[in-house]
Amino acid sequence: MPAAITAHELRRSFGDNHAVDGVDLEVEDGEIYGFLGPNGAGKSTLVKVLCTLLSPTGGSATVAGYDVASQAGEIRLRIGVALQDASIDPKQTGRELLRLQGMLYGLSKPNIKRRMDDVIGLVDIGSAIDDLVESYSGGMRRRLDLAMSLIHKPLILLLDEPTTGLDPVSRNDVWEEVRLLNSEEGMTIFLTTQYLEEADELADRVGIIANGRLEAEGTPASSSGRSGPT
Repeated sequence: MPAAITAHELRRSFGDNHAVDGVDLEVEDGEIYGFLGPNGAGKSTLVKVLCTLLSPTGGSATVAGYDVASQAGEIRLRIGVALQDASIDPKQTGRELLRLQGMLYGLSKPNIKRRMDDVIGLVDIGSAIDDLVESYSGGMRRRLDLAMSLIHKPLILLLDEPTTGLDPVSRNDVWEEVRLLNSEEGMTIFLTTQYLEEADELADRVGIIANGRLEAEGTPASSSGRSGPT
């Protein structure tokens, strides 16, 4: 079976700033891949290239078998994305936002209702789904963002530092949700993080990025002996 995500000499530059600088990467179908590095290492930029929000300035990449530069529409139908800087309208309820997301993906009304029931239970939002988002805690907003990324049942989920700024209880809740999506739904998950503990808890394999380059790759146990972010 082809890899879920591939990159070959992938680059993304902003003038003289080489945010992603020749990354080679292969993420297998059905695995959780942890992308570990400090702030400014290039993690978020790489995710934005993979989810087609940014075009590469060199090299190539595929997601779900489609090229990020020329087949963005095909990729967007097959991925879910929860970005670190995602913006959620605070004046709508969680249910309204989920319904809107389903409509944007072209789901029928019966499918939207069915998928909403599935994802609301999956990410444990509960009765707060009918409250205005402005009343949500940081952890609840992260869970809603995750639910919105899952409404169309994606093959691949891209999570950009999903637990940054969360309290320990909320962080553990997100970890459990990620494990469940992988084990029960068979979803391939590409997860960026600053935390070695998070990569160790969740990932089958870890890549360590620094200054836009992939410096090391292996299992969490083999990578933990190397210098990581502080």
